Amino acid sequence: MTASRVRVDLADRVGVLTLDDPDRRNALDLALVAEIEAAIDDLEAGDCGAIVVTGAPPAFCAGADLSHLGSTADEGLRQIYRGFVRLAESPLPTIAAVNGAAVGAGVNMALCCDVIVAGASARIDTRFLQLGLHPGGGHTWMMRRLVGPQTTKALVLLGDVIDGAEAERLGVAYRCVPDD
Repeated sequence: MTASRVRVDLADRVGVLTLDDPDRRNALDLALVAEIEAAIDDLEAGDCGAIVVTGAPPAFCAGADLSHLGSTADEGLRQIYRGFVRLAESPLPTIAAVNGAAVGAGVNMALCCDVIVAGASARIDTRFLQLGLHPGGGHTWMMRRLVGPQTTKALVLLGDVIDGAEAERLGVAYRCVPDD
């Protein structure tokens, strides 16, 4: 039996959902997405008033693990998208606590939340094109809602990696906070 890679802590009606696969930098695969969905379902069914999603150090989420998509990449990607879209669909307020790297689909996971708080060491990495990937999962639409069309295009086309302070300055994050 595989150990859970999602840790859930509930205190004062706030559920903290931690992606807990640090050796893989919390990269999303089909099994992890299923765990995320189940954890959100459990929190919504219980006495939870808000959800905070974060990652076990050193990363928030390294994005989709493309090697684990299964035999049909299109269907696999749709299932990966479910992992972060499920946060956007939650009736509970959701907060992304971005600590360390958020890459690709990991950025999308943060963008699906109602509020993004970035640690000083956060790295928002949207280098889809530099990796030969399209910025899928609604990335450009969600980013544009926060920072406008020009900044979205620049981040995606130029592949800038921004830290927590720059994320706050640009409006990607509501606030940049000390890592501790």
